[in-house]
Amino acid sequence: MLRRCVDEVHHHQNAWMATRTLLALALTVPASLAAQAPTIPGQQLSGPVIQSTGMSIKVDNLTFMAPAGHVFKAVFDINVGDSVKVNEQLNTLARFHNVHARHDYPEARVKTAAVVHGSGWIALLTDSAFAARFGGKPNPSRRLVEELMQHGAQLVLCGQTAGARNVRREELLPGVKVAISAMTAMNVLQADGYRFNPW
Repeated sequence: MLRRCVDEVHHHQNAWMATRTLLALALTVPASLAAQAPTIPGQQLSGPVIQSTGMSIKVDNLTFMAPAGHVFKAVFDINVGDSVKVNEQLNTLARFHNVHARHDYPEARVKTAAVVHGSGWIALLTDSAFAARFGGKPNPSRRLVEELMQHGAQLVLCGQTAGARNVRREELLPGVKVAISAMTAMNVLQADGYRFNPW
């Protein structure tokens, strides 16, 4: 009788171990399949202008064309930040540069600006300032911010946001500008011909 009870316990333990193994395999299969999934035809995850990010898809046989000599001047509203990953809203600027370059628009005719407020300011910090405020980690958006400015993007921080968060000038990446307010920067940039891009 005792022997039978011991055998049953072992049987249940083996069954539990087998179940755990199958569950672990089931959880890893979708991830491995996703990693092997083919990319979208014409998709490029970054480049040719912004190399760190900025996915684009090549579009052939266009039926809507920009006029000859058109200069793209777009201003983006950056109001959300993240201390864990690259700022998704700033990634849109990278896509704007890359998608037009891939369709043969010269870089000199693609101009971007970003008005940064809300929690978007997080992306504009140096690595040391970011680490001091967010548990010793480097700024995940630093490379993107630096690349954007290297390619002519204006990044303008709202002075009201900076004041409310006690963001000092020396905490900001070199090249980041500070305006009286986000409203001020948006007004001036639009007067200068930058069209507001709402997404």
